Amino acid sequence: MKNNTRKYVLTGLMTALVFVLTYIIKIPVPYTSGYIHLGDSMIYISVMVLGPAFGAFASGIGSMLADIAGGYLHYAVPTLVIKSLMALVMGLFLSERSRKTSIVPVVTAVSVWAAFCAGTLLYLNNQLGKLGVDNLVKSVLGDEADSQAIKETTSLIERLPVYFTAGIAILTLTLAITAYLVSKRSNVFTLKSIMGMNAAGICMVMGYFTVEAFMYAPVAAIFSIPPNMIQFFGGVLVASLLAPAVTKVAIYNRT
Repeated sequence: MKNNTRKYVLTGLMTALVFVLTYIIKIPVPYTSGYIHLGDSMIYISVMVLGPAFGAFASGIGSMLADIAGGYLHYAVPTLVIKSLMALVMGLFLSERSRKTSIVPVVTAVSVWAAFCAGTLLYLNNQLGKLGVDNLVKSVLGDEADSQAIKETTSLIERLPVYFTAGIAILTLTLAITAYLVSKRSNVFTLKSIMGMNAAGICMVMGYFTVEAFMYAPVAAIFSIPPNMIQFFGGVLVASLLAPAVTKVAIYNRT
């Protein structure tokens, strides 16, 4: 009974922390009306402290409430699903006990991410060739955009395949190096937990891309991928800085 009470209290605390770090610091993302934030750091920590089930509750509910309070009501239900799924995926990685059984989810995550990036790039090149830049600009901005916005978006779309490829490569490499260094220096953030965060981040990027492709247009949704990658990278960094506190809470939760 005492352990259950602690679990419920910690779940409430983590739900509040997810809400606060999602709601307080928001950076708008162009073309999709979404935003990036630091709430993902608390999602990663909630899984480490609470486990996948309670972590999924804290992650989904806290993030959804932040969307509702921040005026992003149209994102509330997708956010509930995506953030809960992030926690469950990370929990799957943490539940693997041996190195051999950990290989399968790692290979799966890497394969899915590679296929997603390759598919997105192929789709973008296909749309550029099929529709042309002018029609893509119209699908992103609509019919009432001013000349300056049209000019800037046209230039961006023309270079988007190069920007997309370079940006994903740089962010992935930076994240891999950071993850390795953090796992070497921290007793809490093992390589397995870092891989779990990466898989959770992949779910988030792909999830919001899918949602925004239906809400707006697939090309507009592509613009959300680099900012969401930055959000997921920032979440890992902030979570690593809070590692000492995680250790104390995790130990407390098991006593």
